[in-house]
Amino acid sequence: MAMNGSRDVTEGARETMRQVQDRVSDGMEGLRGYADTADSAIRDFARERPMMAIACAVGLGFLIGRLASRA
Repeated sequence: MAMNGSRDVTEGARETMRQVQDRVSDGMEGLRGYADTADSAIRDFARERPMMAIACAVGLGFLIGRLASRA
């Protein structure tokens, strides 16, 4: 009887792992789609307003540098 119970637990754990893998996979697909959309928007912005894009990049670099120096 103990063997049958441990098989049930093992199968339950496997099913839970499959469900977790499916959720993570779905989340990653959604994240890829978002990244592609963001990439396109950034590229369009940089083509339309190159000086503003450079200014944003410099400002962002400055902020990241300030935050990194505090760590």
